Amino acid sequence: MRCCAVLVFLLGMSASLFAEELDFARDILPILEKHCNDCHGAETQESHLRLDSMVHALRGGDSGSPAIVPGDSQSSYLIERVTSSNPKERMPPEKGPLSDSEQQLLRLWIDRAEMWDAALKDRSESRSEHWSFQPRKRPSIPNMGASSLRNPIPGDSKPVDFFIEARLAEAGLAFSPPAERRILIRRLYLVMLGLPPSADEMETFVDDTSADAWERLVDRVLSNPRYGERWASYWLDLIHFGETNGYETNRERLDAFPYRDWVIHAFNTDKPYDDFVREQIAGDALGEPVGTGFLVAGPNDIVKGQDPLLNITQRQDELADMVNTTGTAFLGLTTGCARCHNHKFDPMTQSDFYAMQAVFAGVEHASRELPLSTESKTRLTSIDREIEQLRAELAPYEVDRGTREPVTARENVENISPIEAQFLRFTIEKTNASEPCIDELEVFSNEENIALASRGTLASSSGDFVHELHKLAHLNDGEVGNARSWIAKKREGSWAQLKFPKVHRIDKIVWGRDRQGKYADRLAIAYRIEVSLDGTEWTQVASAADRKPFQSGMEYEREYAVSNLLDVEASKVKRTLKKLESLGQERKGLQSQAKVYAGQFVQPGKTHRLHRGDPTSPREAVAPGAIRFLETLGLKSDTPEQQRRLALANWIASPDNPLTARVLVNRLWQFHYGTGIVDTPSDFGANGTLPSHPDLLDWLACELVDHDWSIKHLHKLILQSKTWCQTSLPKDESLRVDASTRLLWRFPPRRLEAEGIRDCMLHASGVLDLKMGGPGFSAFEVELENVRHYFPKKDYGPVDWRRMIYMTKVRQEKDSIFGVFDCPDGSQVTPKRSRSTTPLQALNLLNSTFVLQQAERFSERLHRERETNDGRVELAYELCFGRRPTQLETATAIQFIDARGWVPFARALLNSNEFVFIP
Repeated sequence: MRCCAVLVFLLGMSASLFAEELDFARDILPILEKHCNDCHGAETQESHLRLDSMVHALRGGDSGSPAIVPGDSQSSYLIERVTSSNPKERMPPEKGPLSDSEQQLLRLWIDRAEMWDAALKDRSESRSEHWSFQPRKRPSIPNMGASSLRNPIPGDSKPVDFFIEARLAEAGLAFSPPAERRILIRRLYLVMLGLPPSADEMETFVDDTSADAWERLVDRVLSNPRYGERWASYWLDLIHFGETNGYETNRERLDAFPYRDWVIHAFNTDKPYDDFVREQIAGDALGEPVGTGFLVAGPNDIVKGQDPLLNITQRQDELADMVNTTGTAFLGLTTGCARCHNHKFDPMTQSDFYAMQAVFAGVEHASRELPLSTESKTRLTSIDREIEQLRAELAPYEVDRGTREPVTARENVENISPIEAQFLRFTIEKTNASEPCIDELEVFSNEENIALASRGTLASSSGDFVHELHKLAHLNDGEVGNARSWIAKKREGSWAQLKFPKVHRIDKIVWGRDRQGKYADRLAIAYRIEVSLDGTEWTQVASAADRKPFQSGMEYEREYAVSNLLDVEASKVKRTLKKLESLGQERKGLQSQAKVYAGQFVQPGKTHRLHRGDPTSPREAVAPGAIRFLETLGLKSDTPEQQRRLALANWIASPDNPLTARVLVNRLWQFHYGTGIVDTPSDFGANGTLPSHPDLLDWLACELVDHDWSIKHLHKLILQSKTWCQTSLPKDESLRVDASTRLLWRFPPRRLEAEGIRDCMLHASGVLDLKMGGPGFSAFEVELENVRHYFPKKDYGPVDWRRMIYMTKVRQEKDSIFGVFDCPDGSQVTPKRSRSTTPLQALNLLNSTFVLQQAERFSERLHRERETNDGRVELAYELCFGRRPTQLETATAIQFIDARGWVPFARALLNSNEFVFIP
């Protein structure tokens, strides 16, 4: 009776409230003040949740679920907590549960969707009024009155200078004098190319007094292929590009480098930035398939386990990385902050995050096949002809190794003469890499697999590699693939044995390393199989002796008999074999260019918002979309995968997007001056810093869009400005006002990045290899275990003398010498490198094998190119500092050389501040 009475009362109350207007201040606020506002009011907001107004209530808290979903009390976290039957979760925690009538009033309040219209509008306006979310408008150029800026080097970037000068005037500051021409050209080359000018280039510019000398020099630098190499390194930092997977195994991505080359080419050809954006998100739809290397540039964990939750979590991390990188790189927004709850500072909801995740839900980490270029096809044909000719020459010396096909990682069949046995032993004598692995060992008797553990067969071994995935029980469990395999403890001489429950007459044995075809390492390439009736006396029934040699890349790795040949003949064979090996490596490299680590795409299922980011707590389905307060995209849940990415790419690259152009312009400014106009370059939201020159930022952003998104156009505007061409010398009075040089009263000097220091050393020593593109070189000796181990190289040769942009980017490892110069390892996105000063930096530059080697090469170059000691000192200063030494410097250098020698002198110059700083 009591329940019926309560129900009648609530229904009556509900009817009366719908009959008259529900009022927040009269009906709801007293409940919140009584039960909630001690912890969620104006003074205190536990879990960042505030409930003293409807607008604050909409902003939610840390729960990951919306506290209020207007029109839907069932999905509102507030109702979930106040009605919970669990005393530990129910709110409020100390005052006891709300009464039935209070709970019903809260439900009615939330379900009256029309009540929330004003609050939703107020929240949207208050949160989207941030400067970076406003449409771009070209601001008026400051009127500096009688001021007539004259660039130290003729050009036309007065608008840039007027904005800077106006801000300086507000602070009572003024421009510094122009830099000397030698400093200007050295600065230009180091900033734009990461390499110094040659002596001839230096002298040509210094002597050129024509009005357009600087403009022509800028144009030459922008057309130099070194420009793309320099600026690509900044972009690869932004997206944490790497050529290994990271995580535990950290295995190589041998076909990741084409994306790096694609970025270099995009900068060199001045690809319009809007196209650059689109092609990285949806290049497969736009004729630029390599561009989607952006989507999978980050780390991913390739070790999959038996726990479904672990696999789901790994997949969520992969997708979150794509959303985060897209948001920070292109939009300057910390989208990842909305993965577990609504964004705390920006008008971005958790649903927005999962809408963007739905855009990328069909992207998988993988390589894709690409068509070979005409040049590569021609070279492959030529290589095959050379290989055929060399093999014909070697045919008389080839060792006959049998007629059976070579072993493969997927499946190997041993057809044997029928024989009775109760024991079978598989002994591995050699593998192609690491400890041997078998995913399943099958033994057949009249087409029946008698090896299965389910039939009573017992497995044993000489020793097992301890790993959660690889177990002896997997040897004969009837399941195949790497995740259901056995790995031996030792690489050579290991064995696995089966004992059948009774004697069987066997006629076939089948084994493989990975029947799923994903892994080809740990393969037994030399082995023998024996059987026994009693486990004591063994009879060999199969081996690798009658197989052709293991097939690894271009064809069989044949064996040749040279030990009994005359020395001259043996030497000839060895040279031919070396040439054959070299051609094989080149062929492999060309074939790898036909693949690129740029993702594979499948049509995904539904995407759900995850409560607190927990994969086990899916909530409502979310359609693919963007950040709703900026754009919705209007896509449906079943929109084809490629169209999702294309829609997002078109929105990001749209001239109407308020963020894209601003973010890119700010990055260019940062790379020119060391600090951006906004010094939080990947956070343009409310938690980022305000721009130091907001009108200049918008003026440049409008210039970018209005000039077909040309990055080189922006460079020219900056480089031809008086601001950029100032001296970098300090002024005491200016330092007191603006010690960090944010207002640009001088050009801010700074140390070169790690790449620049290394490349300039190779340039000074004369050994720099300017070969572009293709597979890179490694800074490490790699131990080819299942888990890769990287050890810094101890010796360096010509293969290591390419530009550092071509050094294979190994995650979780840094180059042992230049890694200490704040060079990121690709594990995290790096929008702005730190510039630390540590003792290890000085020690590495002074004592490392690489630097000592380059000092020797530098000394050899000085002696090779100049005949007198004075001439050699002069050349050394020109190569390292872009200037001639003073008389005192020459005399001091000669005195030092007489006492210590030329190599220590060269080493000292390579360690000097003037060498490693942009002037």
